[in-house]
Amino acid sequence: MRRFTSLHAFTLLELSIVLVVIGLLIGAALAGTSLLKQSELQTVISDYTKYSTAVAQFTQQYGGQPGDLLDATNYWGDDNTNCADAGVTNGSPGTCNGNGNGQIVTASAANLNEPMRAWQHLQFANYIDGSFTGVTAGTPGTTDLTAALGSNTPKSRVTNAGWSLFHYSAVNAANKYTQDVGNFLMFGTVNGNNLTRAAAITPSEAWQVDKKIDDARPAFGRVVTLKPAFLANCATTSVDATAEYKVTDSSIACSLMMGIPTK
Repeated sequence: MRRFTSLHAFTLLELSIVLVVIGLLIGAALAGTSLLKQSELQTVISDYTKYSTAVAQFTQQYGGQPGDLLDATNYWGDDNTNCADAGVTNGSPGTCNGNGNGQIVTASAANLNEPMRAWQHLQFANYIDGSFTGVTAGTPGTTDLTAALGSNTPKSRVTNAGWSLFHYSAVNAANKYTQDVGNFLMFGTVNGNNLTRAAAITPSEAWQVDKKIDDARPAFGRVVTLKPAFLANCATTSVDATAEYKVTDSSIACSLMMGIPTK
């Protein structure tokens, strides 16, 4: 005699239970993702606090900005391979002097890559952890500012993002608001052969960081971003007075410039 196996269909109650379990699993996954993102954003704030404090303490101890320090080779010797300081005694670990004008910026071929040297000076002075080359990852012997995360600039926990040091004075430019941020920490991803200027977080996330540190305005205060001409969907307009973070846009659209003490 042939045997037939009976098929058992799910009851409505069983299907409901399955759907509830699936819903709970999806909710838990989404909650976990949200918590992870919030944790990453918190590290942006803590990194900013750590690095800005390091710059302030360095400046107080050595009488100059890291990278821009006029007599850095007196403390750590001359990097005779990468510096144009032929009159300075070579030494170990070796670094380069800045031009001492108070601005962390590449000024000339004789004072190469102050933004890169800044991290090396902070490392040598034991204000930050890590090991930084002090030189560009691009064309040696030029004013190229190619950043390499974890090599000449610190890496962030945010995916593909990191930190740069630079200086902007008040300008009226296509991609910069007129806020004078002075020396600042730039948080973002590497922009071609330049610093970490490209977008790393969404406008809503940028707004959250700005709100916790400053005034939640993209064109004012010590935390600002770049105009839509450079970051198309980060801020609503290029007009300083009316610009807001474009929080309705969920794309990765923002980098941040975060002011630091100069004295």
